[in-house]
Amino acid sequence: MSINDYPAKLTDGYYRVRVSWEDASSQVGQYRLLSSATAKADANPGTHVFTDDGTPIYPEDVVAEAVTEEDAPQETPPNDGNTETIKYGKLNTLMNVRAGNSLDADKVTVLKKGAVIEILEDCGDGWYRIKCSAADCGYAYITNSTGEYITVGSSLYTVEAGDTLWKISEKTLGKGSRNGEIKTANKLGAEVIRVGEVLLIP
Repeated sequence: MSINDYPAKLTDGYYRVRVSWEDASSQVGQYRLLSSATAKADANPGTHVFTDDGTPIYPEDVVAEAVTEEDAPQETPPNDGNTETIKYGKLNTLMNVRAGNSLDADKVTVLKKGAVIEILEDCGDGWYRIKCSAADCGYAYITNSTGEYITVGSSLYTVEAGDTLWKISEKTLGKGSRNGEIKTANKLGAEVIRVGEVLLIP
């Protein structure tokens, strides 16, 4: 379908203007009028117009790319067989978790911003295979294609009574002066941490 096949004005739902459908936080507007949506996309380079079900319809290059991906044969998602956690991650935004390493793959579940994930495999192209209790097989896939959706670290640390970021940095990274790295990895706006809080260690 071309953009001309879509209604000029919606009576239900919206045309949404985002950088990617997966990243709801990248949305810069939603419109009933298609012309308003395309104008907003033109004014914000890198954004695209999506229908309510996530179908990209503007500009033409993203439509062509989506059609190519849809028509391509679906391959079995990569799986190196590893069942042990190799890294940990913390989500910086609400994210879909999928059955395969493709945006066309079925959605398994949705994880909230701040959720901690266990990474089993780096599949390349920004995709990770992660532990997922919502999947029958015990794992699923999530994308970090821009490098901004997920902050990845080597381990986790649960805050104990009397802990400070300096002390945690000494315990986990060998130097208290690296406490800023922990603060950045966990998007902490201040030095305040809570007992029981799970921190990502770079």
